[in-house]
Amino acid sequence: ASDQKLNTIRTNQSIWLHLSLNELLMRSSAFRSFLALSVARNVRSFAPSSSTVTSVRFLSSSVDTKRFMSSGGEPPQISQINKQNLHEIIEDVENSSREESGYVIIDVRGYDEVAMTGKVADCVETLPLPDIAQMGALNMDDEDFEEQFGFKKPDMDETIVFTCKAGIRSMHASQYAAMSGYTNLVNYMGGADEWFR
Repeated sequence: ASDQKLNTIRTNQSIWLHLSLNELLMRSSAFRSFLALSVARNVRSFAPSSSTVTSVRFLSSSVDTKRFMSSGGEPPQISQINKQNLHEIIEDVENSSREESGYVIIDVRGYDEVAMTGKVADCVETLPLPDIAQMGALNMDDEDFEEQFGFKKPDMDETIVFTCKAGIRSMHASQYAAMSGYTNLVNYMGGADEWFR
């Protein structure tokens, strides 16, 4: 239990550091690499040993904490899933629809990265992390979002499943989505590295 508590503290510290120094993160590739490695080391400690879903408590900056506190709610949990869980979600979306399943799956890799490996599945949308972070994509009007990115903006009651190359950028996207008011958030930890293996 004390190991899990220590891992939780380390992960929360990494997430807080990311959010507090976001501007520096965007400007410095060396810092971005350091931070990505730090978050990756700590988030991996939450990797499920079976096909269960694990949750990581989102630790937001003071401004965002005020947003959640004033709305009377707690910051949302970001669920961590593995390859089997993502496969089941994709199957659910493909066998019904985005609307019926309640899931929207978003790959936050760059368009060039997706072109190199192919899409995780046909039902997965591409929305690069810089568009979420710098353009504030999840705060755009529904019409502007759809015109800009070519798919319907996630509804607040949908569950957004984020994926990327290795689970780091998708975790950051989950945090940005939480700051935009989304509460049903899932991060696929393995990313394309695991998926296409």
